[in-house]
Amino acid sequence: MDIIKIAAVGIITAVCAMLLRDTKSELAVLVTVAGGCIILLMVLDSFLGIFAALKNLMERAGIGGQIFSLLIKIIGIGYITDFSAGLVEETGAKSLADKIVLAGKVVIMVLSLPILIKLFDIIAELVQ
Repeated sequence: MDIIKIAAVGIITAVCAMLLRDTKSELAVLVTVAGGCIILLMVLDSFLGIFAALKNLMERAGIGGQIFSLLIKIIGIGYITDFSAGLVEETGAKSLADKIVLAGKVVIMVLSLPILIKLFDIIAELVQ
């Protein structure tokens, strides 16, 4: 991943959106969304490397595939929530962006419950 390319895309997107904001505000939002999508595509390979490393760690630790799958979903939901809330906030709808963040947190908490239950079971076994 070349951070200079990513930073350049971000800066160019921000400048273009700023220039368009006064004359064509609807295009400024589209430019921002497009720039964000381009950056996301640029870091997609890094996500695959992270997931492979996490899977390797889980296998070495003896943790099942179900837990790994939940962790991947939780990470994905976090990134999607942050990305979409940022885009919505960019359009000026901060209260809607806050509600997206809240919904993301609730979904993450619901998905985390099986992991928390498993953790408490392990702690209870160690205490006995």
